[in-house]
Amino acid sequence: RRRLNALRTRLADVATLVRSGQLPDWRPNRLNARYHAALRLAEVVWEATSPEHAPGSLTATGFLFTPSTIFEKFVAVALGRALAKQGPGHWQPKYSDHLDEASAVSMEMDLVWTVNETPVAVVDAKYKMKRNNDNLYQMLAYCTALGLQRGHLVYALGKAERHRVRNSRVEIVCHALDLTEQPTPLLARIDALARELTGH
Repeated sequence: RRRLNALRTRLADVATLVRSGQLPDWRPNRLNARYHAALRLAEVVWEATSPEHAPGSLTATGFLFTPSTIFEKFVAVALGRALAKQGPGHWQPKYSDHLDEASAVSMEMDLVWTVNETPVAVVDAKYKMKRNNDNLYQMLAYCTALGLQRGHLVYALGKAERHRVRNSRVEIVCHALDLTEQPTPLLARIDALARELTGH
């Protein structure tokens, strides 16, 4: 009880912060040196910020990200840039369309390559180690709705496969990228995939 009373006395000037209110200013000095790290962390938490890839003074010992999101964005951007070098056309990441004629069932594909605003290739990236049947059904739906005879799935690992759908003209091609490769051969594989998509 004596220790708690002493602590209450020392914290007499501490006030409860109001949500969305302004943080009180504080200056690092010799007297509060033991609290610098805690105060800076409190500011980060209160302002709902985090370390970013940008110039700044925030020091962090860790950086969290979602591998699947990073992989999907990498494939879309790298493959899109490679497609742009193959000839006329336009690559569009996160391409939105509908499965049914009534436009009640929406679809969002990682990348669609269009020529004269007509889809000619569809790609979906999957941060998985091997083929998943659900991915094949999903790609079949994409190809059917877009009127394409071939769809491409890009996995983070595994082996290349081709699946010709029965009673259909649709073929689903599974590609595998080795993420342990150095950037140059990895991007060369992306370039080869772009040539395959465009028929070059």
